[in-house]
Amino acid sequence: MKKSRITVIGSLNMDLVVNVSHMPKVGETIMGRNFITIPGGKGANQAVAAGKLGADVYMIGKVGTDEYGSVLMDNLKSANVDVSGVKQQENMHTGLAFINVDNSGNNNIVVVSGANGTCSKEDIDTYKNIIQESEIIILQLEIPLDTVIYAVNIAKDLNKTVILNPAPAVQLPDRLLKQVDILTPNETELEILTGIEVNSLDDVEKAARVLLGKGVNAIIVTVGEKGAVMINDSEVLHVPVEKVDVADTTAAGDSFTASLAVGLSQGMNYKEAIEFANKVATVVVTREGAQTSLPTLEEVNQFFENR
Repeated sequence: MKKSRITVIGSLNMDLVVNVSHMPKVGETIMGRNFITIPGGKGANQAVAAGKLGADVYMIGKVGTDEYGSVLMDNLKSANVDVSGVKQQENMHTGLAFINVDNSGNNNIVVVSGANGTCSKEDIDTYKNIIQESEIIILQLEIPLDTVIYAVNIAKDLNKTVILNPAPAVQLPDRLLKQVDILTPNETELEILTGIEVNSLDDVEKAARVLLGKGVNAIIVTVGEKGAVMINDSEVLHVPVEKVDVADTTAAGDSFTASLAVGLSQGMNYKEAIEFANKVATVVVTREGAQTSLPTLEEVNQFFENR
């Protein structure tokens, strides 16, 4: 079976994670217990997730010319992601996320965009051939919004399927929403996009209908341990998920969006693709870290065979 090509346009960050006993107060110096670097960034997470599941996947984005940029590129390559659309930006550091995690598992995060902030319309033009040769284009919101809008316009001009994962969430212009085929927010992001408080599945549907009214073809909302809900003009579909012991929810949303795209690229319908994405995200939440938690297709199948 021929697989449709997926291209991810978005961010690449290195996560710098420190374990601390408690969050430092203003002016306080504390000793960290442990320090690790983990490849991250929503765009790179989604590309690695799709690549590890066996998709034909390309990445478009920016890193710096520092060591972190090289590590992120190597990590993408190790997941069989084509990085010919990832540009190294001179005199700029790679995107960084500084993450403190306390004894209770709470965290605070400072993101410095670095090279991600320089991802421009000109970069999209440079790699337009990659978009041309793909069927599904995935984007998020960790690169400049003007660049996202421009890339979506090009993708739609070329008649591609556009999946937008609206994270980190901001209110989006109608001219962008009407070009989006599939929007994949979580409940919090859905609230920010619509201004409607989301406390139940009925609220999810009500808020999603606002976005349908703005021209989005389908909204697929991840609702944590309740699974996911797909709303389009003709149906509302709730796809539940198996309950598991959760170790870390980092990259669960990214893996869901990526594996949804993988399922659709292989000819699955919405229900089948969401069931597949739920399974992948379920495995991810049982593991620690961002890209370190992303499974291969074999690992997903094995996980559910053993249950």
